Amino acid sequence: MTDTTVPGPDGSEEKAESSRLQVAMGFFILPLLIALGAVAVFLLFGVIAHEDKPAAEYLAEVTGGGINEPWQAAFHLAQMLAVDDSLRGDEDTANAIARALEHRNAENPQVRQFLVLALGSVGHPSSVEVLVPLLDDEDSDVRLKALMALGNIGAPASSAAVPEVADLLDDEDVGIRTYAAYLLGMLEDEAAVGSLTVALNDAAFPVRGNAAVALARLGNDAGLDELRKMIDRTYLGDHPDLSPQQQQDAMIAAIQALGIIDAREAREQLQNVHENDPDLRVRETARLVLAEMHDRG
Repeated sequence: MTDTTVPGPDGSEEKAESSRLQVAMGFFILPLLIALGAVAVFLLFGVIAHEDKPAAEYLAEVTGGGINEPWQAAFHLAQMLAVDDSLRGDEDTANAIARALEHRNAENPQVRQFLVLALGSVGHPSSVEVLVPLLDDEDSDVRLKALMALGNIGAPASSAAVPEVADLLDDEDVGIRTYAAYLLGMLEDEAAVGSLTVALNDAAFPVRGNAAVALARLGNDAGLDELRKMIDRTYLGDHPDLSPQQQQDAMIAAIQALGIIDAREAREQLQNVHENDPDLRVRETARLVLAEMHDRG
């Protein structure tokens, strides 16, 4: 599992709290092995007092000096941009963050992580070329945050990164592989089909599940068998690390994916889910997909 930590005042590490998800989930499974703190931009944590400064001042502290350490300034910048949309799409801010990533202070991986998150929140297309090299960063948290930032920028700009994102399906970190599979579906580029098909054989269920749903999003039914397993409560029960909410998320994502590829062979199974599953949202999703299949004839 990929967790993000920040140093506490005594030198110990404290986990950063999470805020809202920065990537629209669409039909996709919540990356099950990524802690919420790694999926979302960080909220303020206890040891750092809240400050209200413009982005330029935080960036000056990252690269120059001030009351904050460079990582603290980068943290505050990421936090501010996560909740303030006024600089969304601002090219000058994106360029300034990119320059900060080239500064020697960005040799600290925590500085890189927070600056990458800030780039994603700004979301300017020009940041894609800055983020792609960071997909190969030595620090796994930086690689993950680069994926998240590309997701925030979204298609079509981030589609240029599909080959590099696909390479991360072989990453040693299961959370990164999971998020890479998710992102490849979100970017809707058929060039990812081959890599996602291989990922259906991954040892980790969240990677296989995200790959199957992503393939469906791309109009490909290679993940049909995995999708059908994902709407089987017995199969999900074989993964005790899944919470009830995660089981619900997986089932809903799989049901919707079966609808996208019009999987008529799964109708009987979907009908059983609609009639018997204990979760109301899961039953309703199955009902809607069955109705859509019926309407298609």
